[in-house]
Amino acid sequence: MAGLAPRSKNAKVAPRLPQGLIDELERRHAGMARHMARAVVTLVRWDTSTGVPPQRDAIVKACAAGLDLFLATAREARPATPEELRRVAQLGILQARSSQSVEPILAAYRLAARVAWDEILRAWRGHPEATPEAIMLIANYVFAALDQVAAEVTKTYLHAREQHLQRGTRAHARLFHSLISDNFDSELELQRQALAINTPLIATGYVAVVCKLVMGNRDGERGGQALAEVADSLQLRRGTLVLATDPSTLVVLWPVETPADLESARQFVTELQEQVAQRAGQLGARVRAGIGGYHPGFHGVARSYLEAQQAFEAGRKLRPDSVMHGHDEVIPHLVLAQNPLLAERFVTHSLGRLMDPKVRNREQLLETLEAYLARGSVKEAAAALGLHRHTVLYRLEKLRELLGEDLEVPATRLRLQLALDLQKLL
Repeated sequence: MAGLAPRSKNAKVAPRLPQGLIDELERRHAGMARHMARAVVTLVRWDTSTGVPPQRDAIVKACAAGLDLFLATAREARPATPEELRRVAQLGILQARSSQSVEPILAAYRLAARVAWDEILRAWRGHPEATPEAIMLIANYVFAALDQVAAEVTKTYLHAREQHLQRGTRAHARLFHSLISDNFDSELELQRQALAINTPLIATGYVAVVCKLVMGNRDGERGGQALAEVADSLQLRRGTLVLATDPSTLVVLWPVETPADLESARQFVTELQEQVAQRAGQLGARVRAGIGGYHPGFHGVARSYLEAQQAFEAGRKLRPDSVMHGHDEVIPHLVLAQNPLLAERFVTHSLGRLMDPKVRNREQLLETLEAYLARGSVKEAAAALGLHRHTVLYRLEKLRELLGEDLEVPATRLRLQLALDLQKLL
C-alpha cells in the first residue's frame, strides 16, 4: 500500500445530492417522464411543413433518458458518459432526418428541464435536508445536465443532418437520372423514391431544359453548379427538379400540367438569364439553354431531355448569341443534318458558286447574305455589320450575280437561310 500515492488534500470531490432526494426521484421517475413529455407535446411548436414531428413515444423515451442522465451523474457525482449523451440526443437525429430545424428540440429540452425542476422541488418540499445549499446544488446539477444535453443534441443533429443531406443528394440524383434515362421499373417505384426524399413528382410530365453558363465564347467549366445556385433563388413551380448533371451543365425538369406551363418554362430561362447578367456584372457571363418538347408522362421525360440536348447543340452553332433554343425551332435542320450527304448536296445546290473558296471576298459575301436574310432590310443589315448601306447594296448585287437568284422572293430567302444554317451544322 505504501506504493500508492496519497490523495491530495486540495483535490476537489464533486458534491453529491442527498441520497433521500435521489431515492424519491427514482420512485417518481416514470411519472416525471410522462409529465415532461406531456408538456413538450402540448407546448412546443413543431414545424410540420417539412415533415412529421417526433412521435410521442420518442419524446417520452428522450425525457426518460434525460432523467436517467441526471440521476446517474448526480448519484455518482460524475460527468455524463458518451453513451448516456447519445441516448439523450436521439431526438436530434430524428429531427435532422425529417429535414426540420434543431430549435424545437432545444426548446423541448428546456421545457422538459423546467418541468423536471418543478417536480424535484415538489418532491423535496418539507424534507429536513432541503437546505438552501442543497437546493442550489440540485439546480447546478439540473442546469449542467441541460447544458450537456443541448451541446450533444446540437452536435448530433448537425452530424446527422449532414449525413441526411448527403444521402438525400445522392437519392435525388438517382431519381433524376432514372427520369432522364427512362431507366425505372414502374411509375409506382419512381413515386416511392420521390416520396422517400420528400420530392413531389408531377405525373402529367415535364419539359427538359439544358443550360450552360457562357463566358465570352466558351462554356464555363464550373457553370452547372453556379447556375443551380441561381436557379434555387428563383421562384420555381411545385415539382420542378434541378440537377447539375456535370460541372458545366444544369438540367431542369419543368413540370407541365397545362399548355400555359410550356411558356412558363421559357419564362424561367429568361429570369435565369436576367439573374446571371445581374450577378455577373462586367464579366459578361450569360446563359445558353436548349428546351425539349413536351411528351406526356414520366416516360416522356427522357425524350424531352434528348431533344433539349439536340436543341442546345444546334442552337449553339446556328445562333451562338441567342439565349434560348427550342427543339421545335430546329427540327428542319436536325432532320436534314441526320443525312449529311443529302444535306451537303442541298447546301451546294443552294449556295452554288459561294461554296467555291476561290471566289473573291467569299467570307464577306456570306456574312452579308446572312445578315440581310436575318434582318430583312438593307438598312438593318448595314447597322448589324457596321457598314454603309451602299456597301451592303454592292455586295447584294454581287450575290445576285453569283447565285442567279432574286433575293426578294420569300421561297428563295427561306432556302438560302436553311442552307446557311445547315452549313454550320455539317
